[in-house]
Amino acid sequence: MAMVTIGSFFGEAQKDVDLIPIFRENELSKNPYSFLKTASLIVKKLAISAPSGSKFKINDAEFLMPGSTFELAYGVVDIQKLSFSENTEVTIVYAY
Repeated sequence: MAMVTIGSFFGEAQKDVDLIPIFRENELSKNPYSFLKTASLIVKKLAISAPSGSKFKINDAEFLMPGSTFELAYGVVDIQKLSFSENTEVTIVYAY
């Protein structure tokens, strides 16, 4: 597996707000000299914990939380957009 950087987000995801730019800003606040200063953040692996039945979108494709967790393996899809359809308490771990 290639070297990756991991990050996390926990708290309330606001309705229809794309979380990827928030992840990027959080990563830049930890490391202002990161390559993210001049590049987009593309998430390669994602794990979400949220209430069962929560609806969310990845790259405009809608998903329903099948249980309390959802995970995509590394490299399955380049995640460029992530949002929830309602304000939702979440814990998210991502690799980029």
